[in-house]
Amino acid sequence: MSVAADSEAAGPGPSSERARLLQQQQYHDDVRVYKVLFSGALAGGISRTATAPVDRLKMILQVQDECKRGMTLREGMQRIASEGSLKAYFKGNGANVVKIAPETAIKLTLNDTLKHVLPRDSDHIRPVERMVAGGIAGAVAQFLLYPLDTIRTRLAVSEHGTYRGILHAAYRMHRDEGVHSFYRGLLPSMIGILPYAGVDIMLFEMFKQRLLDNADRAGVAPSHMGLLGAGMLSSSIAQLVSYPLALIRTRLQAQGVGGCALKYAGMADVARKTLAREGVRGLYKGLLPNIIKLAPAAGISWYVFEETKMSLGVDPRS
Repeated sequence: MSVAADSEAAGPGPSSERARLLQQQQYHDDVRVYKVLFSGALAGGISRTATAPVDRLKMILQVQDECKRGMTLREGMQRIASEGSLKAYFKGNGANVVKIAPETAIKLTLNDTLKHVLPRDSDHIRPVERMVAGGIAGAVAQFLLYPLDTIRTRLAVSEHGTYRGILHAAYRMHRDEGVHSFYRGLLPSMIGILPYAGVDIMLFEMFKQRLLDNADRAGVAPSHMGLLGAGMLSSSIAQLVSYPLALIRTRLQAQGVGGCALKYAGMADVARKTLAREGVRGLYKGLLPNIIKLAPAAGISWYVFEETKMSLGVDPRS
């Protein structure tokens, strides 16, 4: 009998068992990636559609100084209502979902990978390591989908009839303003997303860990309202840190809509002119509807993400 036959008869050795375990682990890692991608895309799409009307109102208020006098919150609501149909409240949401679903999927999947790669001990991740992983993941995802964010902003703040949809807006922007128009506001967006995504993900994962620990001690499943509240709180705190940069980005993206002149030369110019004309309060225009929108949107997004992951068999602690 040959040596190979003897080995086969003796059963699998340590090396073959180790190879089998490694192959099995790789399979689970590959499947996990797809589960997290799906969970993130679903979370992003559901959360943004649920809060689309408030999101549009926020952007209208953010850019209200572009060509005309400022409008109040009530006047902003009246402008949307004057467009005559339920669709007006969701104007720009198609582009938003097309953007936010893959962006959320990429961000959360990349974060899931980085938090197991960057720390020295992936079982004991420090808060700063969570923040770095989240910031990098958020920046990469936003950069990849940024042109769609600009189109979404144009659709949301433009007068009724300016654009017929995503493709028409993209065509008009490219024809009238060139490729660079899709990337207006990219710098403040990148600067703003690093602290926002980093703080948001760090705080949520810390809050979630506390919820899971408390649930384990009580012998019950994690609270649904607890997950929702953790997402609302973490993203609201993160938004307060980065809101002025989000406003600067939106004004850069929106300039030129409806025949308005291009009035800003860049990020610093927006900040300088806003402070000179509107004071510090000008950097926080639209903050109230943004908080009203952000808290439930973030809570829904994190809740859907975590619940979908768990239903697909992904360990919530991993």
